[in-house]
Amino acid sequence: MQNPFTKNIISLCMGGIGGYIFYLENFPLPWMLGSFAISLILSIPIGYFDVDNRLRRIALPILGVLIGSSFTPDIIAQVSSWPKGIALVFIYSIVVSLVAYLYFRKIAKWDNVTAIFSAPPGGLAELVFIGSDAGADERKMILSHSIRIALVVISSALIIKFYFDTDFSRIIIKNPPLLDVSIVDWSILILCAVVGAFLGLKFKLPGGALFGALLLSAVFHMTSIITVKPPTFIVAFAQIILGTSLGVRFHGITSKEFKEIVSHGLVVSTLMITTALIMALISFEIIDLDPRALYLALAPGGFTEMLLLSMAIGVEATFIATCHVTRIFLILSCVPIAAYFSKKDQK
Repeated sequence: MQNPFTKNIISLCMGGIGGYIFYLENFPLPWMLGSFAISLILSIPIGYFDVDNRLRRIALPILGVLIGSSFTPDIIAQVSSWPKGIALVFIYSIVVSLVAYLYFRKIAKWDNVTAIFSAPPGGLAELVFIGSDAGADERKMILSHSIRIALVVISSALIIKFYFDTDFSRIIIKNPPLLDVSIVDWSILILCAVVGAFLGLKFKLPGGALFGALLLSAVFHMTSIITVKPPTFIVAFAQIILGTSLGVRFHGITSKEFKEIVSHGLVVSTLMITTALIMALISFEIIDLDPRALYLALAPGGFTEMLLLSMAIGVEATFIATCHVTRIFLILSCVPIAAYFSKKDQK
């Protein structure tokens, strides 16, 4: 038997390969979903791989800092510009979360906490790791959310292309040179991750280390004290850690259990996508927005993927970004609290 250090290195290399393959093929959330997919496929029959929980504790605050960096002054200023659109996103999120929860609870027969954390239309990594700490089933959460994101990205591209009869333009996004990140910026980013994680755990915030880092990063970015995001390679490495650590937990799962989780995830994901499209088509004239923009704002996919789609067709990218940021904040604020009171009532 090899020592735990070697096992961790081999596992992360395996995850990195999966993430890189997904990155080359332009998959959504490539580094996390790619590392998750390959570690899941190999761990089920082999069972050798493992990722130390201490690495997860390092990766989570990085993810929190990244999410917090989305709360720029421009985003915050725009929230008041689209009250009807933002309100519709809130209504959609609450309605589909409730319906998904009832489905997972009553039809799929999942436990209460797992159903709560699997139901919301956003926040894959955040909900999975917060839910894990709350006692939810990681396997069910990661599979149901992964299916949702993949299905939303694929179906949204098809809906925009064929239903709305819209052509896509090619988008090339260049990250700023790494050397442009100053020592002060590095210091603040590290401060947000370390101090935010400490405060989140100390004061038992919902989401702990991740949410603490998110809040501190949001404060610094909203006040323009810092404008840069965590470097891409650090975020990618954090996602590889998280994705691999999730995939290796599937050793021992039966084919029947796997198929059941996937089938339930497909049903709920299809329901969410259909509801988003219907609500967008019904309300776009009232809200006075392009129905394509409204659909992408409601669609329960990844922040980056929906934003890229909006940029590719030239519609309201700022509105869509604002909606997804506020929805993630709503979900991360409310879901852990709902799970806490749910568990308290059961005692």
